[in-house]
Amino acid sequence: MLRAAYRSKRVVKIRGQFAGILGTFGRRIGSDFYYGEIFKFYNLKLTGKWLNVNEQAPAEEEDLQELNVPEHLKPGLEAFPFLLHSPTHTLFFLSQESDEHLGPVDAARYFRELLNQPRLAEKYGKIKITVVPDEDALKKILSLPDLRRLHIEISPPNPDDLNKLEKKIKERLKNQNAKKVVTVLVAEKGESLEPDEETRLLSEVAAINGYVEGRGATESGKVQTFSTKEHPMRAPSVYDPDVETVETALLGAAEKYLARLLGRRGTNRG
Repeated sequence: MLRAAYRSKRVVKIRGQFAGILGTFGRRIGSDFYYGEIFKFYNLKLTGKWLNVNEQAPAEEEDLQELNVPEHLKPGLEAFPFLLHSPTHTLFFLSQESDEHLGPVDAARYFRELLNQPRLAEKYGKIKITVVPDEDALKKILSLPDLRRLHIEISPPNPDDLNKLEKKIKERLKNQNAKKVVTVLVAEKGESLEPDEETRLLSEVAAINGYVEGRGATESGKVQTFSTKEHPMRAPSVYDPDVETVETALLGAAEKYLARLLGRRGTNRG
């Protein structure tokens, strides 16, 4: 599907006047990864009013006569490499290497609009994008000392390599023509929720195929709401350009994460 998105040459607004387009995609790395790049640029609009900063005044018509910028040329190019892990449908990307950056929420918004453009949506259906949360986000929610409400929302898992619980959830949703499953637990008055093993496993699935939200009192007594959507995963990494490339550094970070993910899922396979 990403190959089709690349061929579409679709420009997607990222934030403000910045937009993005898939610059490259499709080169295979190893047996399971595909390499690509998001090109982020300033989507300069040639129409509208212009400013003459020398005069601190709106530009005159004669000033604009000297302006000749082809519509297909855009300034402020920054490339953000990414790797798609095909079996798990997980995408890893470089968020920042210079002053410019592309945050997880902006990247999710970009791919959500790119992959759900009308032509692709008609062929592949609606694509759900989930930002993988920080590994401690779910732990923080489930370990609230006074957990009063727990909201677990799961969309059909995408990976080809599903564990037993993920397969069961996907099949149940399909068999019932359901697009998602929502589980809400509310504590008895004066009591705190104590999530059992099944609830914890559902929460782990939801963290990467939806989201988990908890409301309760912290150790300080303040009642707050926490969501896995608010804490995207970031993995700071340092690499030596004299020893390795950005590509190999990104691959190393991706493989480390996948090893942890598959390790957690391994006990629930079947």
